[in-house]
Amino acid sequence: MAQITDLFIYPVKSLKGISLNEAETELRGFKYDREWMITDSDYEFISQREIESMTTIKVNIDTKYLLLESKNKSQLKVALNTKRSEIVKAKIWDDTCMAFDEGDEASSWLTEVLGRYKGKTLRMIRFDSEGKRPVPAKYLHGQQAESAFSDQFPYLITSWESLDKLNVGLLENNSKEVPMSRFRPNIVVKGIADIEKKTSADLVSKLGNYNFGLRKPCKRCKITTINQDTGEIAEPKEPLSTLTSLEFSNENRGAFFGQNAILLSNKNCILRVGDELTIN
Repeated sequence: MAQITDLFIYPVKSLKGISLNEAETELRGFKYDREWMITDSDYEFISQREIESMTTIKVNIDTKYLLLESKNKSQLKVALNTKRSEIVKAKIWDDTCMAFDEGDEASSWLTEVLGRYKGKTLRMIRFDSEGKRPVPAKYLHGQQAESAFSDQFPYLITSWESLDKLNVGLLENNSKEVPMSRFRPNIVVKGIADIEKKTSADLVSKLGNYNFGLRKPCKRCKITTINQDTGEIAEPKEPLSTLTSLEFSNENRGAFFGQNAILLSNKNCILRVGDELTIN
């Protein structure tokens, strides 16, 4: 038996996340998760891989506004229900998504806080709720799933057992331990050893009446090297080097941590911290 210990959403891709006691599932993941994204002026997506200081921007959301705050306490307020009619085409990895530009005020604020990227101003866009961004069929086992501006899958699930194993390895390699925030999960569980090797398993909550399918071990990138509080990189090779040496996954060699997942049950479910899960 496993248990959910933490739930997170990241309304704006690569900015700070929000810790929740309960989270609501929707078609493309948790409500508001990665619904917004920062791009350059050509609508090519930008993440912490390009601008590490993105992680210093705090994010909050209420019934009316998306609220951003810089480390210098400068604030941006974006109305949730503003009607926008002009669709833009935004590029994220190999996908082109339909989105709405959140306007010049947001652009100016982000460019001032984060700076230009390769000489270009920054924009913030919101995923078009009528748009489609399907998860590649090869991972779905005949199911259907979509995402908004996450890298590929609507959910990322990690375990404390994997973090403990990683941190033991880091200490043995004379490196510093890392917190779970480095891995930007949506769902954190305890009670599942080697979750990275459980591809195709299901996590089932009988009480909550929901069911997640683990579909692809998550191969990690530079973002795991970035301190999620300060945006600094103290050890450019860690924890990636140690993750690679520990071979968490049965996949080809690489730095894997956690599992990408899809929701197999009704799209409107409520997850709560403390929910118990069985592994099928």
